[in-house]
Amino acid sequence: MRGWEKAFLWTGILLLCAGVGAFIASRTNPFPPGVRDPVAPPSESPSPSTVDLVRWSLTMSSRTTHTYHVGGSCTSDWRLEAEIELTGSGRVDGRGVARLQPGAKCDFPSAQVQARRVVVAIVGVRDGDELALRFQDEDRKPAGSQDLGGFLKTLETLRFSIAERAGAEASKPKRIEDPEGEVYASVTTIRLGR
Repeated sequence: MRGWEKAFLWTGILLLCAGVGAFIASRTNPFPPGVRDPVAPPSESPSPSTVDLVRWSLTMSSRTTHTYHVGGSCTSDWRLEAEIELTGSGRVDGRGVARLQPGAKCDFPSAQVQARRVVVAIVGVRDGDELALRFQDEDRKPAGSQDLGGFLKTLETLRFSIAERAGAEASKPKRIEDPEGEVYASVTTIRLGR
């Protein structure tokens, strides 16, 4: 066999092998199950954290009294409506708005402006079949206003445990006496719904 015939034969064999390899590669998945394609677009399926979220509605009513050390007192009723989310890891996070109900009053004249709305953050954890909840004042309206009836003073000290089921209800009285002789008292009820 002459040199050019050998070169032609080997070129043909190499082209045939390349063609067979390309054909087999086109029929094979380079990323079998369990191997992630680094250039593939993100999956459209929901992430596990989204699937694991449980949402509850939470309502709170609170009757409060602030008795001043110089005499006199202010009373107020508040109603909070909020949404809370419970993650698969058991963490609770939520936010709502508490609104002052009609009838808030002081038995003395006051130049201070009474708060009418309070943004409340709700945090906590799942503890068995109950939710352990805490509340934090985030903002109030009108700007610069005060809570004369003592709602905010007792709110941030409240710790609730409530069964994790629709219609569950928990109620708690709270009394705080500060070093200056001020007394804050409240009766607060929370309720879970869907």
